[in-house]
Amino acid sequence: MRMDEKIDLQALWNSFLDGDNKAFAGIYYTFINSLLSYGKKLTKDKELLGDSIQEVFTDLYIKRSKPFVHIDNLKAYLFIAVRNNILKKLIHNHKFEVDSNLENIPDRFQVEYNFEDQWINNEISEETSLRLNLAITNLSPGQKEVIYLRFEEGLNYQEISKVLGITPESARKQLYRALLSLRHVIGNEKIYILLIIFIKKDKESCPH
Repeated sequence: MRMDEKIDLQALWNSFLDGDNKAFAGIYYTFINSLLSYGKKLTKDKELLGDSIQEVFTDLYIKRSKPFVHIDNLKAYLFIAVRNNILKKLIHNHKFEVDSNLENIPDRFQVEYNFEDQWINNEISEETSLRLNLAITNLSPGQKEVIYLRFEEGLNYQEISKVLGITPESARKQLYRALLSLRHVIGNEKIYILLIIFIKKDKESCPH
């Protein structure tokens, strides 16, 4: 995020805390697409996702009138809130226990990547593409989530650690291990293709 964007967000946040409803709408429209895209990786239940995001913003609006804990990164705060809300609903609805890494939630963080772009086909063989898809499928949900947050959403390791409830070093190690696994498939000389693949925007229509 550029410095001018940080300044604009801080100004927007301050205006929101001062009671400016337009600032609240500005915050909503600034982050809604990212939150929907991220939330769809956590659950395929569109109604649950919509309810979670609505509850997060409703809670944010209500808290405005109360003493508010200082927030130094609004995007990370909203991602944490949406993630926690979704996971609580999933746990309640499915009545299952989860470990601290939430790895055993069914279908958690199922990410599909597109290898059909012509330029990608020109860079890697069909066989490599198939093996790469399989390698991505075999990554743990946690590894996929770290990759998504790092390359798709541009969060740094400190921010990722806050969202996932892990240490920055753990986030760094998960990313390293994931890329190492994929690099074994695609080769060192084409590692840049992985970065392009992982920053491709989610083009599916977002539920509203």
